[in-house]
Amino acid sequence: MHSTIHSNSITIITNNSNNTYNNNNSTNINIITNTMNNIVNNTTNNLPPSIVPAVDINNTACTTTSSKTTITHLNTSSNSSVLMSTGEVAAAAAEGDARTHISENMNSKSTTAVLDEQVALLQRAADEREAIFNRYSLGLDPKNVVDPWENPTFEIYHITDKYGFMHDSRLPETRNSQELQRTKIELERDKKWVKMLSNWNPNNEKVRRRVFKGIPDRMRWPAWKKLLNVDELIAANRDTYASTLSLARKYSTEVRQIDSDVNRQFRDNLAYRQRYSVKQCSLFNVLNAYSIYNPELGYCQGMACLAGVLLLYMQEEEAFWALNQLIIDRKYAMHGLFIEGFPKLTRFLEHHDRILSKMMRKLHQHFLKHNVDAILYSIKWFFVIFVERIPFSLALRVWDIYLLEGERVVTAMAVTILYLHKHDLLRLNDMDSIIEYLQVKLHKNFGYNDDYVIEALERMLKKLKELKLDAAPPPKPNEFPLRPLGQFVEADIEKKIGRRRSEYTDTEKQVITDVILRSEQNAVEVQSTMSYETSECATGTSVASHGSSETFSLEDNNIHLKTANALQNTPQRDMLLLSTT
Repeated sequence: MHSTIHSNSITIITNNSNNTYNNNNSTNINIITNTMNNIVNNTTNNLPPSIVPAVDINNTACTTTSSKTTITHLNTSSNSSVLMSTGEVAAAAAEGDARTHISENMNSKSTTAVLDEQVALLQRAADEREAIFNRYSLGLDPKNVVDPWENPTFEIYHITDKYGFMHDSRLPETRNSQELQRTKIELERDKKWVKMLSNWNPNNEKVRRRVFKGIPDRMRWPAWKKLLNVDELIAANRDTYASTLSLARKYSTEVRQIDSDVNRQFRDNLAYRQRYSVKQCSLFNVLNAYSIYNPELGYCQGMACLAGVLLLYMQEEEAFWALNQLIIDRKYAMHGLFIEGFPKLTRFLEHHDRILSKMMRKLHQHFLKHNVDAILYSIKWFFVIFVERIPFSLALRVWDIYLLEGERVVTAMAVTILYLHKHDLLRLNDMDSIIEYLQVKLHKNFGYNDDYVIEALERMLKKLKELKLDAAPPPKPNEFPLRPLGQFVEADIEKKIGRRRSEYTDTEKQVITDVILRSEQNAVEVQSTMSYETSECATGTSVASHGSSETFSLEDNNIHLKTANALQNTPQRDMLLLSTT
């Protein structure tokens, strides 16, 4: 029977029939006792041969009658019956009773030992959780002991940009005329945004136009809150965050992993540079609280980066509800990215490949030739909306548009990045150099200014919509929460202790199977297509024999894309594309 407790909008569901809780240890012991029943019954399987009653493997039946103290053994090799005398039966019974008594004693001792070990492990996990929370509660208090390596030293002055990120070399002593002009324009735009936010209407075309121009950095706090309805959520869920955080301190099983991730998130930013700084403590609290608020999802590492970006512009509780919107609102639906099995990631990767095969066949074939699967370079594109894969200033511009337009922006930006850099990518002739280019080089130097990229992104959005490729195929039900949020179900013993599973779950096995299948499909596609070096797409000759072709322009900046709309070059390709839908 389940017991349910409602506390400050948080529903607590426990698995114990006893509703009296003296402390965590007594609760855990009750759970252990309930889960040990099978262990007691099966302990004899592990006893030594001298203790376990001997069994004749040739005997197939053993019967005892109430009227006669006789045990009949059937020997399968001779089919003859051998009857034991009454005295022999009595002796055997006495020996069996003695062995049973010894076995029961050993069962009892074994069960007690297991219980003691479980209690000790639970106490250790509780002590570790409390110690970690205490360190974050102390924050920057001098009493808080911090290892020297946890606080890297940087020359802060002269190397910190406007977003708080530090660089390896000194920034220019003076700002050039272009930067001064941009600052002047941004100040003017601040005034327009203040007026627009006071009469907010997200469906107004003026809002869309100004978002694509870029939200001024000083206006991102109120603008992002408007786009994510943060203030309304806080008003409708008063005290929920505080209650959830309190539960996290008692029951969170993700503390250790979250602590590790907080310690490496944005350490080159002033806000997160110092161990147990205000923002580090806020990030730790938000992630632990959300792991309790959405127990079906719990915690996934990519969530630290999302919450980290939000906290650069929001307060702690605001960031919590903003993160919740990104995860559960169908406009963004990031729940499917972080839930076990990553179903949304699989769906978006397949859609990404479909777009490349239609709009950039040459680059797509180049990637297939060098075994560059999209999953190798696009994880952070989809999971954290390009943060740490493109310059931060550009990532913020993409975030602005993403919060307004939703998930279709991610698909379009992924294709835009590959298009703008396709010539450089085609010159790279091995998988490692291609991955390094997309993951490392573009983060340091994207090669185009932010305005140019956003203009290309806007045109790509229009073109994908024309081709009916702007949206991925419909999501499956498992991409959304299946249980109401705010229902806290106490974790089982294994998760509390932190013991790793010895086997993959069915969902994890399916993910591995999907990855292998994608690799095999890519290999078949490469083999089924004519040699890349002599193919028509490589030499630039007509592809009319494979279906109608179309060349279109993205209006200006000399951006041209070539696409083959009819994907009818080989039956195998059609079959593979159908199998991925």
